[in-house]
Amino acid sequence: MASIRIINHETWLYLRGIVGIDGWANFAIALKAYADSRHNISTENPSQDLVYLMLMGYALEDLAKCIIAYKAYTPAITDVIPFEEKLKEFEFDRDDNKKCKLKTHDLEDLYRARDLGLYVSNQEIDHLKILSSYTLWRGRYPVPLDIAKMPSSPDPSFEDLSKTATSIYERAMAEVERLRSLRS
Repeated sequence: MASIRIINHETWLYLRGIVGIDGWANFAIALKAYADSRHNISTENPSQDLVYLMLMGYALEDLAKCIIAYKAYTPAITDVIPFEEKLKEFEFDRDDNKKCKLKTHDLEDLYRARDLGLYVSNQEIDHLKILSSYTLWRGRYPVPLDIAKMPSSPDPSFEDLSKTATSIYERAMAEVERLRSLRS
């Protein structure tokens, strides 16, 4: 006789929010749309560039976490509390075998996840490192809290960073769409 475990609606919604592609991806879509709309308002204001890069960094972070969490989940997990606890400490492997926690904000770590499903070049990784600084402090504060985080060389241009962010965003969304098609 098969054993079936029924979970309540709130539990289903919670699990869907954590490991469901839709919640993470929809938030990333909203962040990118807002970043695009804010940047179009005033392209001659350098502070808009900071906000744009910060929001794009957040969108890229959500997309990578969406893919990693979705691929880590198995339908056999039906209890919220154990999965929630595991997710707090969830680790994934980078392509160089370094262990990283899902709760990181480091875009390099997230986009070097072994089973992410999309290729990111070394130059793009360098740009992701810079985009991480926009999500952690540059988009919010005039100086970092840690002097070691100050850049030692000039950043690539806004155009180069935004082009990289958009390219990775589109490839990550393609992977999300691929994963969505597998679930139907």
